[in-house]
Amino acid sequence: MPISFSSKSHGRLPIGFFNIETDMLLMDRYFFFSTDFCEWIIEWADAEDFSRDEKTVYVIQQREMIGNLPSAIYGYEFTGFIGEVYKLFPFPENPSGFKQKSYGTQNRQTVASTIQPFAVQLKIPIVFNQESLTIDFGDYTFSADVFQEIIGYIEVGGMPGWLNGQPPDYVTRMMTQLEITHHRHFKK
Repeated sequence: MPISFSSKSHGRLPIGFFNIETDMLLMDRYFFFSTDFCEWIIEWADAEDFSRDEKTVYVIQQREMIGNLPSAIYGYEFTGFIGEVYKLFPFPENPSGFKQKSYGTQNRQTVASTIQPFAVQLKIPIVFNQESLTIDFGDYTFSADVFQEIIGYIEVGGMPGWLNGQPPDYVTRMMTQLEITHHRHFKK
């Protein structure tokens, strides 16, 4: 489930997985697939002097179109995009089933179709500020430390963790690249 991370531009923001059967992440009103995000991190971490990029994300402009996550989890209100996702992939009846599924990529096409009526796809700038050691991810600015916390959240599979403690291959590849990067924003 999403948790709150501190941004330098907008205060605390909800960021993370919002359904255990999908690999989509939310960052406030931005939505993108974790597979893409991990590939972006690999690309950025591979380039030592990388400072600017542009990536396409889904943006839901109106908050009410995002939906109500707690209501969808408990199965009593299915509004907005999140509600539609929970109609397709309900919260597990048995709490032991509450683990992030590494096979969530299999549901990517379904989730991409489901978000279409609610969102627009926009290219957002990604800027690695060398002096302040911050990262502008579209409208949101994060310290390098907080951005690394977001990466760590994905590494462990969010709040419930990966099913069987096994992250998918794309996460393992990202973490391997981060171990050898010289990019200042990703060095611990």
